[in-house]
Amino acid sequence: MRFRSASTAFCLVLGLSTLVPAAAAAQAPDGIAANTAICSGDGVSGKRVQLVYARAAGDTDRFAEMQPRIQAWADQIDGAVLEAAQRTGGVRHVRFVHHANCRPTVVNATVPASEINDGVKVAEALKRLGHNRTDRKYLVFYQGTHACGLGWNEPGGDDRPGSDNPLNSGPGWATVDEGCWAWNVAAHELLHSLGAVQGSAPHATTGGHCWDDQDIMCYDDGGLPPGGLKEECPKAFGDIIDCNNDDYFSTAPAAGTYLAGHWNVANSQFLTASGPGAPVYTGTREVRTARSGATAYVTKYQLPDGRWTAKAKIVTNSGSPFYSSVLAARTPAGVRYIPPAGVPRGTAAYVTVDASTSIDFKLCEGNASAKGGCTATWW
Repeated sequence: MRFRSASTAFCLVLGLSTLVPAAAAAQAPDGIAANTAICSGDGVSGKRVQLVYARAAGDTDRFAEMQPRIQAWADQIDGAVLEAAQRTGGVRHVRFVHHANCRPTVVNATVPASEINDGVKVAEALKRLGHNRTDRKYLVFYQGTHACGLGWNEPGGDDRPGSDNPLNSGPGWATVDEGCWAWNVAAHELLHSLGAVQGSAPHATTGGHCWDDQDIMCYDDGGLPPGGLKEECPKAFGDIIDCNNDDYFSTAPAAGTYLAGHWNVANSQFLTASGPGAPVYTGTREVRTARSGATAYVTKYQLPDGRWTAKAKIVTNSGSPFYSSVLAARTPAGVRYIPPAGVPRGTAAYVTVDASTSIDFKLCEGNASAKGGCTATWW
């Protein structure tokens, strides 16, 4: 459940669509290459994510074991963030606090034994130790059990866009207990602290999550719409950040779309657009319908890991005899019509097709209910 109050704001996670056992967490997420977390400036100044290992006073100190594991999970989180950015033609990395050698810094903290089994109390104990900076989001792996994971931001935040949104300040908290130590649980909670998923998002649940799987923020939290979870993205890619880049993360939201006018985690000041990973541009192909007035410009990219993705811009001019046009995209996972409601005359939409080794496109004349109006051939 999500609360707006600065003192009680948190998301309680009782389960995820896919939980990775801690023993398997060093594996790269399915379909997503783990990325070595990058250097960003001097490693300490500015807004950053601070990794923390916390244990109870009197418990065995496992820091020597946990530091490299936590750093590996940070690499995997960064890889997932980069993959999500690449799907919209951009680059994003997490701005971790890091050492001079670029490896993320992990704080070794001890909290009272009476507080180790409550993620909120662990955060309160860490604040008393001085971990309460407004330029930090704290990602905490604590040696206790509670509710799997919690994620919140103390200044609150809402669906407003812009640099002045309180979500661009801290302290923010993402706590993961020992029973759920894994990269994807940690990423889920960190994304909550960064502002995902706002209740106004197209696929939002009433509990601060989403319902279009295979999204890392999506699961049945009891607040699903009729019909429940929908598998809108291929299972092959596992827990990805923002399936279809339309609810909380896009580096290039089209004018008039939800993320162009609401909070967009890709704009968080705790991320950076600098660093390696930009897609390699390979050219644009123009697809026209048999009748005038609608054009789809499809740009194909090859990602650094060798996979392919594409971005399409659909333009319907004011003289078109059709109210809207729909782009059909065919991948090994099936056919999708993008956007589902079509594109009104005189507007354009940018969409990203799921990464695949085989992508075909077709421009349809008419809205989503008239998909039979496709007149162009697949290519």
